[in-house]
Amino acid sequence: MSDSSFEESLEHTDLNVKCPLCGLSSLRIFYRSVDVPYIGAMLVSTIICNNCGFKVSDFWMIFEEGKYEDYQSVRVTQSTMGDLVCASTGSKIIIPEIDTEIQVITFDAQHITTIEGVLRELKTYVEAMLDTAEDKTKAKKILDVLNEELENPSGRLTLMLSDPKKHSAVIPREYWVRRVEQERKFPKSFLDAVAGSIIEKWKSVLKNFNP
Repeated sequence: MSDSSFEESLEHTDLNVKCPLCGLSSLRIFYRSVDVPYIGAMLVSTIICNNCGFKVSDFWMIFEEGKYEDYQSVRVTQSTMGDLVCASTGSKIIIPEIDTEIQVITFDAQHITTIEGVLRELKTYVEAMLDTAEDKTKAKKILDVLNEELENPSGRLTLMLSDPKKHSAVIPREYWVRRVEQERKFPKSFLDAVAGSIIEKWKSVLKNFNP
């Protein structure tokens, strides 16, 4: 399926807000509800500028009140490398053994990956910053640890997920690979009502970034 045909299959609406990059009122939001095993119902949204291609995505819990732990900790081993990390806006991913923290903010909020994916992202970042790092020795040690743990996860690292709003979770692999027995369906009127609330939130955020 092409990108255009996929977008046409989603609910969408035009936003009467200027694009934060090109300044034209050409933003459109696409959204749909999905049911994530273990996590529950979410609304996935993507804003695209039809003029310059600016794009930002996010996912929202359909029910506003979070129901997960505000702090979760997982030892990084061979059996947990495939656990799914769903980090919502405002959450933090921390690996204390290498003094590393990832802050998930509004304009980079679609952060769904595995624990292995988190380690690979960190490895790519450290490799890119190695030549300009203030403490090259420390950066090299962190890179060595990441390479070793990606090759053979020993349990020496701990992934911590902190989310005061309780909308984030680390999902064991056996849960997320299991097919959902029955996809949860929501009436279109309910989906539209939830999307309308989220659209207003996006409008408020985007107005603060107008050029």
